Amino acid sequence: MHIDLTFMKTVKYSAMILSVLMLAGIVTVMFLARGTGEDITGVVSPALLVAILSGATALIATVLQRRI
Repeated sequence: MHIDLTFMKTVKYSAMILSVLMLAGIVTVMFLARGTGEDITGVVSPALLVAILSGATALIATVLQRRI
């Protein structure tokens, strides 16, 4: 099985960008809901899960990229 090096770079950078955007969204939601006193865990926890999973995807892509 041949995996192209540019594909791995694309996956790595896309996962890192998605992770940063999700974290920025979490910070924005937390800042906007700061004064309302509402529970925002229903929004923050799935977004945090996506951010962690995309960070893990970027890490795996980096390891695979170095092995190629």
